[in-house]
Amino acid sequence: MSNLNLKQALVASIESQDAAIQHLRVLLDGREERAVNYLALGEEVSVGQKVVVNTTAVDLALGSGGVHFVLPRAAQLDWGWGHQMKLRYTPLQLRVNCAEEQDSPWHRLFTQDCRLNGPVLAAELHSMLPPLALAIKALDAKARIVYIHTDDRALPAAFSRNITTLKKLGVISQVITSGHSFGGDLETVNIFTGLQAAAQVAGANYIIAAMGPGIAGTGTKYGFSGLEQGFLLQGVRALGGVPVQVPRIGFIDSRNRHRGISHHTLTVLTKAYAGSVFLPLPLLRQPRRRILAHQVEQLPQRCRAHWRDGSFINPISREHPQLFSSMGRNFQENPDFFLALGAAARLAVEVYRSKPFPKRIAIK
Repeated sequence: MSNLNLKQALVASIESQDAAIQHLRVLLDGREERAVNYLALGEEVSVGQKVVVNTTAVDLALGSGGVHFVLPRAAQLDWGWGHQMKLRYTPLQLRVNCAEEQDSPWHRLFTQDCRLNGPVLAAELHSMLPPLALAIKALDAKARIVYIHTDDRALPAAFSRNITTLKKLGVISQVITSGHSFGGDLETVNIFTGLQAAAQVAGANYIIAAMGPGIAGTGTKYGFSGLEQGFLLQGVRALGGVPVQVPRIGFIDSRNRHRGISHHTLTVLTKAYAGSVFLPLPLLRQPRRRILAHQVEQLPQRCRAHWRDGSFINPISREHPQLFSSMGRNFQENPDFFLALGAAARLAVEVYRSKPFPKRIAIK
């Protein structure tokens, strides 16, 4: 049984707006609450207008997705070459211009062998994106970083304030929405063509791939949304790239399965992906470093651990505190998580500067 909760509300105010999204305050059952209106799906709304909102996420007290969503009343016609649909076979299906389809100006690029131009960082959480991108940019000022927004969580790229901020800062150059995610600078059918688009159309020399805001977990071995990284890493390897698995590391979670290297990362490396991979690890103090080292010893030899100093990310976190938050915790509250991202950024820059890249990572 599923529940879809729809209610009528009145637009009280427009907090902010850009070409893709309106952040609203709506009056609902005598209360003023947050709502989102995606302009890719419909039209702008104005103060005083009655709208229908989906309240399910708020009713369930969800985290990052805990806002109301406006149901569109009229669609915008965006003529182009697109014949691909996203949100397929739902009342909200929309036509997009996918970079690889036949009438696209870039179609021929996808009919040829592709070689990725740099390392690809596979990250589980959307909150990893800002620290990773900022850290890479701090180490390589000329870095052209492209973000691939996968479709396992928030589907509209417009929902992410992180993306908006990073683009305004000039830290990421383009956003590619793959699969059913939509609203990026480029649309693609799947993660393989998303990687091709990043390298051949967007000209990336660093690619960060992660789902949008939100994450699903069930307390089971395979029931978590981050398992998608296995397919992503396979795509990188198939396209001749250098896969870098960004580890989820922490020591403050009360759940033992998230102590040290999270079981999410370990499951991706041992069950969801069977190829060679770089695994960057931060130089933590003892006994935490020993815990990480013991976990690494249990991994297959194809997982090549590289210990790096990620502490340079600390001053970056002080400069951009609004971009350093994960699971409600900032750098000071969970430093090991962010030090791991610093280590991943440092290794990525080393890999990029070591060109030409090997077709496959040699297994020692």
